[in-house]
Amino acid sequence: MSDRTYWLSSGFYTMMHRGIDFVLGFVGFMLLVRILSPNDFGVWVLLITITAIVDMARNGFLQNGLIKFLVNQDATNRAKIQGAALWLNALLTGIFIALLWIFADRAESLFNAPGLAEILKIFTAILPVLVLHTHNLVLMQATYDFKAYFFAGVSKSLPLFLFILYFFWNPDALTLSRLAWIQNLTFAMATLMSAYQVKAHFRVIWGWHREWAIQIFHFGKYVFGTNLISMLTNSLDKFLLGALLSPVQVALANTAGRVMNMVEIPVNSIASISYPKASEAYDKGKIKEVAAIYEKTLGMMLSITLPFWVINLLFAEYIILFIAGEEYLDAAPFLRIVALIALIKPLDRQAGVFLDAIGKPFFNMIMVFGTFVYGAALSYVFIQRFGLMGAAYGLVLAVGITAVIKQFILARFLPIRLGRALLAGIRYYPELLGLILSKLKRKGK
Repeated sequence: MSDRTYWLSSGFYTMMHRGIDFVLGFVGFMLLVRILSPNDFGVWVLLITITAIVDMARNGFLQNGLIKFLVNQDATNRAKIQGAALWLNALLTGIFIALLWIFADRAESLFNAPGLAEILKIFTAILPVLVLHTHNLVLMQATYDFKAYFFAGVSKSLPLFLFILYFFWNPDALTLSRLAWIQNLTFAMATLMSAYQVKAHFRVIWGWHREWAIQIFHFGKYVFGTNLISMLTNSLDKFLLGALLSPVQVALANTAGRVMNMVEIPVNSIASISYPKASEAYDKGKIKEVAAIYEKTLGMMLSITLPFWVINLLFAEYIILFIAGEEYLDAAPFLRIVALIALIKPLDRQAGVFLDAIGKPFFNMIMVFGTFVYGAALSYVFIQRFGLMGAAYGLVLAVGITAVIKQFILARFLPIRLGRALLAGIRYYPELLGLILSKLKRKGK
């Protein structure tokens, strides 16, 4: 596969996956926020926040290491590596199940969220199944099979959306516990689809392959820590609002957060296809090429997120009114502040991805941990002083500080120039306009 074909094909399926997943999730949110009360919706937000933390932490423990070690290995070693990864995945999953059962009741009390303990315990029922699903998704990325990744992702989001659509017309039949079981069912369906899609690459030599398990563990422990702390940092506003105020404030913050999730589509899509290429180039000693990939992909991200920030700044009230209704209009000022993350996230995300790609995950983990520590302190102080808006101030300041420091660290290892990245981002506008005009001319003919 040529370099151009790789970027076009991978980018298409990755963007399609994240785009469809976002649209279905976003419309599902718009329906769900009108079915559940603000308090119940706040409790549900706490559940999906915790489940996302578990998923991202476990995925981080395996994804980058598994991709890195599978590259350029023969069939036997690839099978051993997969076997070691499955064992580590199962062990980590067992730890998460135990922790969720132990702390479920305490979490319900801490966050003033009746019903949270029950739905957390329901979620643990599907975690053993997700061992295979997580493995399959990582294997798809390691083999550059982003088409399979697309179908595996949609097989979860589409059924969940259809269930929510049904309950929109039958709202009295929906309870939090029933919704939790439905989510488990959609995870099971996605696992079956991922197993089918990845069957050509799924080759495992069972047994405890100590040498590979140790390598994956030592690489993955940093990414695991990074992802876990990063998710905790991103969820600080919800956890602190739940503990200091109420689930209703959690629901308001989540409403703005849903809008901000739009930024994650291009940022995560570009990051996911840039990591394998950057890692491969670094392994071959092509340092300048790694730097060029960084500048190119950062520019791509900024060219998309800048207009997004302007739109949210100007039309926050209309956006909140459209997606959630008048009951959630208090989230508009919150949205205006957190929209600044659209300008910061590309710098933070790509610096972290490329530190992993060049084998420096420790630096990334330390910086993410720093974000969590001073983010928690800032958010706690600001929430006490400013209420809901304090959560926005704390989050933006913490992410901004970390993004700046990460750039200095990455510049120690790669000859990057942010000016070139900004120029690359600016150039995408006329290129995109030219592409649109050329297509319009062809249609006119």
